[in-house]
Amino acid sequence: MKILSSIDSFKGSISSQLANQIVKDSLPQHEVTVFPISDGGEGLVEAFINLEEGEKIVQKMTNVNGHLTQGHWGWIEKEQTAVIEAAEGAGLVYANSETLHPKNHTSYGMGEQILQALDKGATTLILGLGGTATIDGGMGMLQALGCVFYNQNKKALPILPISLENVESINLTGLDSRLNQVSIIVASDVINPLCGKNGAVHIFGEQKGLPLNEMASYDQEMNHYRKVVEKTTGKIKANYPGAGAAGGIGFALLSFFDCLFKSGINVLAERGKLEEKIKASDIVITGEGKFDLQSFQGKVPVGISRIASKYRVPTILFVGKVENHLVDVPKENIVAIIPIVDSPMSLKEAMDKGPYLLEKSIKRSFRLIDLKQ
Repeated sequence: MKILSSIDSFKGSISSQLANQIVKDSLPQHEVTVFPISDGGEGLVEAFINLEEGEKIVQKMTNVNGHLTQGHWGWIEKEQTAVIEAAEGAGLVYANSETLHPKNHTSYGMGEQILQALDKGATTLILGLGGTATIDGGMGMLQALGCVFYNQNKKALPILPISLENVESINLTGLDSRLNQVSIIVASDVINPLCGKNGAVHIFGEQKGLPLNEMASYDQEMNHYRKVVEKTTGKIKANYPGAGAAGGIGFALLSFFDCLFKSGINVLAERGKLEEKIKASDIVITGEGKFDLQSFQGKVPVGISRIASKYRVPTILFVGKVENHLVDVPKENIVAIIPIVDSPMSLKEAMDKGPYLLEKSIKRSFRLIDLKQ
């Protein structure tokens, strides 16, 4: 059979590249094509590097906790294109668990990486928004790019701690002018607005360390920040789909720059001709770490299954965990959802054994499929 494998990363356990290579290595009896994928979060750089023969650029940057560290981003020389993940410069995986709270997390590193890309001569920036620990409205990123935020005493605000409620004015004279000369593509599958019950604070705050009893007040602080940004830029973007992505980095990009928002999976699909590869396949394999109701809001597996449905190519999901007792989703062209964990074990053990568990699950499943064939 001709099989297309396009599994998203199992965050903290298996990268997209490794997961798809495991499928290829586990099924030597079949013709397997691999397509590393990302919804705009962790793995976007790696996916682009592999699809377009790019390179990984490693340079110093400020991490989400405000400390200097090594960071990486992708470079595609033939197109002078830089690929940058918010998950790297503002990533939840790098946040200090002992001080986990949005006021302790900055997106400054993402701005630094954008400057590094401009210094290398980038004419196109592909910015992936996902996997962040920040809810700073993109303030840190903008500070790195040259914006200065002042409080009511006209004193410049520091990078940390985040104090959205103290922003009273913004000076744009230092904003890097090269940003007006590049094409900016934002890869994100989040469509939430900036503020309100469906905004960056209420929907994503808890997973980023924000206590429930602080949700309302933090959202008010974000709303105050929104008003100052809108007064400064003259743009009203807080309710634009994706403004709440990456803790409001989406709002900052929409408010200060000309940019094009696209679904993360669509950005990769278009450039890598994913639809053509699916059309030529007999079966599609995809998956992610946890499959739940949020997966139907544009996440990778469902996005791929929807493309495959156009050509009546069946889709199988391999997942770390499945919720809501789902075994298949016929209306989404998903014929089977297969959890890879095969015995009682802790989350840590499951994540540590992720590659081994995926390999066993693939082999076990295809013995049945091959028998049917």
